[in-house]
Amino acid sequence: MYDPDLVKVQGWGVPMLVCVVHGWNDGLGANPNGEVHGVIISVPVSLMEKAGTYRFVLHFYDDYADSYRNHQVKAASEVNALAEPLRFEVSTDPSGDSQEGHPGHQIGKKEKTKFYVVIKATLNWRGEPGKTIAFMLKRTKTGEVKRKTGYLVTDPNDPDGPKDIGSGLKRWTFRTHKVVNDEGVTDWVITREKGRWEIKVAPPHESNTVKFKINKRKQIVITANSWVGYILPENETMLCHEFTAKVYNHVDIRLTGTVQPQYDATVPDEGEGCLIFYTVRNFPDAAHVGIQDGEYIIDINCWEGHSRDVRRHSQGYLARLYKATQQEQGYTPQDPQKKAPQELKNLDGE
Repeated sequence: MYDPDLVKVQGWGVPMLVCVVHGWNDGLGANPNGEVHGVIISVPVSLMEKAGTYRFVLHFYDDYADSYRNHQVKAASEVNALAEPLRFEVSTDPSGDSQEGHPGHQIGKKEKTKFYVVIKATLNWRGEPGKTIAFMLKRTKTGEVKRKTGYLVTDPNDPDGPKDIGSGLKRWTFRTHKVVNDEGVTDWVITREKGRWEIKVAPPHESNTVKFKINKRKQIVITANSWVGYILPENETMLCHEFTAKVYNHVDIRLTGTVQPQYDATVPDEGEGCLIFYTVRNFPDAAHVGIQDGEYIIDINCWEGHSRDVRRHSQGYLARLYKATQQEQGYTPQDPQKKAPQELKNLDGE
């Protein structure tokens, strides 16, 4: 506080005061995304001996040598060496070597299956960098935006820590929160997300943008395969069309549990993750449906008397089986029809 003659009268350590916004002494810490604080300063009247206007000067400071007070990266360090920005790699592969065409980092089995994006970071820096980062996720087609803040941990594939690269710089490598020893995941679950996305890193790091596509077909096949070998309890039933609907619904492509609406809502398709219907001309509904995985079909309860489990069968085997079965029952057999929901086809085009 300064008197009317601009002579300093008193000063206060403001971070030591209670923040009236948060209700406790939080140190009035800053945040890259913005933070509001408030304090009440009691000024004794005895300090105001002169008539006139008294002025308060607020001095803000931080302890980050690598960024300005507005959290933008400093152009140069104290020795005029360029500071390298934080570079991000978005990977949907747990090994971290692909950004395109993967379904995500998978954990869990059957109905517990989830897929995650792994965000890796490399940084050339002096000293130890801050590990909390913010990034924006934007879906390319719809403009949908999600904002996330992640806490970086040392990359388990780089266990020896930072590497000296000369001129006082060290190269740090990180992965997102909880990815340790190839276990755990980031906190952005993409099981139910769809389409192409881009991630833009928020300041104080360089706003580089990384694009990637969530591969729903791979998710469908992985989820279906996670059921293989599962045996239904004696008191439960699940027919083939109920099984396929369950798999598709898990990755947020909604199918009903009955065959006819499922069949009507599909379009011709030859790709993996599509549905394969075995039908007969004498009967409008599908006699059987499974999920394609290359040359195999993942299905359940293929025919009457079959054991109550999820299995993988070759397409040729099931085609022969159903033609023979249908002929024995007096129906006119028809070649299997490969189809996929329109929503999945739309995602293919993004």
